[in-house]
Amino acid sequence: MQVLIAFSLKRRFLNASTLLLNVLLALIITAAFFADEIVNFINPSLFDEQKVYLQVDEVVSEALMQMEMEGIVFETTDKSAAEIIEEDAKAYVLTHEENYQLITKYPIDETTQLLFNEILTSVHQNLALSEVLQEEALAYSQIQIQVENEAMQKDVDVDPNKQNLIFMIITSIYFTMLSFSTSVANEVVYEKSTRQLELILTSVSAKTHFLSKMLIGWLSILLQLGCTIFFVILAFLLRNSYDQGIGLIELINQLQLIHLEEKTFGALLGSIHVEGAFIFQCIFIFIFLMLGIIFVQMLLSIIASFVNSVEQAGSIQSPFYLILLAIYYFALSINTPYQLSEGIGFYCSFLPVLNMLLMPSRLLVQNVPIIELLLSASISIFAMIILFEKGSSIYQKGVLDYTGKGLMKIMQSMKGEKT
Repeated sequence: MQVLIAFSLKRRFLNASTLLLNVLLALIITAAFFADEIVNFINPSLFDEQKVYLQVDEVVSEALMQMEMEGIVFETTDKSAAEIIEEDAKAYVLTHEENYQLITKYPIDETTQLLFNEILTSVHQNLALSEVLQEEALAYSQIQIQVENEAMQKDVDVDPNKQNLIFMIITSIYFTMLSFSTSVANEVVYEKSTRQLELILTSVSAKTHFLSKMLIGWLSILLQLGCTIFFVILAFLLRNSYDQGIGLIELINQLQLIHLEEKTFGALLGSIHVEGAFIFQCIFIFIFLMLGIIFVQMLLSIIASFVNSVEQAGSIQSPFYLILLAIYYFALSINTPYQLSEGIGFYCSFLPVLNMLLMPSRLLVQNVPIIELLLSASISIFAMIILFEKGSSIYQKGVLDYTGKGLMKIMQSMKGEKT
């Protein structure tokens, strides 16, 4: 009995997949306890107070600086708005000529704009009631102050509809990646565990078999995408014949997913102007999605080649689920114009796998230079070529290995052979 229990526990816990899962779990727990240091590294100014430099009437400036606003600091300055924002890209400059203007480097979201509307409305109403601005008391007690946002960076758009669209696209990309990245790896494990690989490799080389698996994964994604598009078109036609989509559009507006002024599918299609830039964006979004999925498939297939049974196949997926989940939340956390334009999101958009989430986000909020798109895609392709060249030899060792030595020991033995 003791031998049986010891054997079962050893088989369950002393394998590469479980060890990797526990290593990742330990790293995640450690990261949670050092979350402040991680946040400071990724975005050191995340919890800094928002500085708003005032170039308005002295009475209004004094009233604003006397306000106690959590997270917002009002200061006066003699510098121009351009000089201020050049020194601090996150700074706001509040000016007043005919209307109030909030000058920023990147467009602000609707929530921030409404906040400043309320702040200035409250200030003017208080000043009017205290008769500091007696001649304007009646006017300011009846109307609301509207702050206009003037962004210096004109090629960035933070329209709420686009922000919601970005969230949905990132989510769909993540789950697509999660679905297709493990399918090829599971197929490799099945063929190896059933000894089919031994028969296949008598006719083709391991490198050819590895390449064929990548092509199969790529074609399966295209076929599934084609089926999905067909189903969407069919469902669209069915709903259009039912009530022209009136109820669905109303539900979308009620849930505040996307604000649609059109009431029917026909009006919605008529309002869509398909431009060359939009098609260009869609093409590159698809390219980065495919590159990311294929890269993950290649990596998983190499690791799966060392798995000897179908039972162990499920355990190798858990660590990658955690990694992909971390990437997903990381992409959502830095989905801001500043981070995507010049922060950590900008630099991560050039890294393989990460660019499949971050580059589409950049494309949807700003005009990304073609040189940056080509550079990011080239880095991913170059990384895939290196992974294929180096990984195919590792894959060849793995599919023929039934000793259970593991990936690291095989790589060490290959390194020893070269030396």
